[in-house]
Amino acid sequence: MGLPGFGPGSFPCKAHVLALREPKSHKDLSKEGVDWLGFENWLRNRLDKAYAAKVRNYAKNYCYVLFEPSKASTLSNLSKCKRRNVMAALANLAKFLGAYGSWKEIVSEAGLHWQKTSHLEVFLSIFNTDMDDVKSWFKEASEKLPKKYSVALMFAVATGLRPNEACKSISLLSELAEADKLGEYLNAQYGMLEHFRFPNLFIRGCKNCYISFVPEELLKTILAVKPKVKANGLRSAIEKVGLKVRIKDLRKLFATTLRENGISEEVIDLLEGRIPQSIFLRHYYKPDLLRSIREKVLEAIKPLIETQLTVNA
Repeated sequence: MGLPGFGPGSFPCKAHVLALREPKSHKDLSKEGVDWLGFENWLRNRLDKAYAAKVRNYAKNYCYVLFEPSKASTLSNLSKCKRRNVMAALANLAKFLGAYGSWKEIVSEAGLHWQKTSHLEVFLSIFNTDMDDVKSWFKEASEKLPKKYSVALMFAVATGLRPNEACKSISLLSELAEADKLGEYLNAQYGMLEHFRFPNLFIRGCKNCYISFVPEELLKTILAVKPKVKANGLRSAIEKVGLKVRIKDLRKLFATTLRENGISEEVIDLLEGRIPQSIFLRHYYKPDLLRSIREKVLEAIKPLIETQLTVNA
């Protein structure tokens, strides 16, 4: 039996989707017959605004694959990263059209494969990033940005969340605190945010996040400032103070810091959402294990944020 509040989120516009029967064949579909505005609204209800626009654009450019399955092999010529994005866009379009079963047949018949970022690619990305440079950037950005954005950066580096996830999380914290419902998200016993209780926000297929440990002093600062920020707003604020946008590098800094402090790759994958839901539930949602992980993680990230916490006090 699953945990309370932990389950797959239902698709937005459900009545709309259910009302659309799956076409008998791809000949019944055409680019001109797609309600692109409806699809765009459907995406925005499910995805971050910027990512929704990316998905829509890929779907428009490659929708011919759904209508002419014989051309699906052309996707094999794309780079792995682009092919992954295009296939995700087409999967979303197929679901919107009620043609997901047909899309799976196309993928199978064309021999297409979903290829996630490998551990080697993650390692190389981290290896090729100068972490001292990232630390310097983080310090400068934290000092120059308005307080709500500075706190958001500290939260990102302390949790290792992706930029959109970090902004959603810190905004949700603020909203729930104002509504006196913080206990729905924050497990006070472990100082742990339970993202999995909000699957529509944080469980997104291949990009998930389940839990994050938050230092007590940082949590106090967040609840005092109550920052409600969006990733695009954070990026714009960074540009306005004349700095390069390097928010994604904070996730690498988090992972590197934990690894240097002897924390296992498996735990880092857990905290950065790179494990399947079933593995999280079966192996990691255990009080004694979480308590042990929490202590090690908070000790490791303490040097990253303690100076900036003092500056923002």
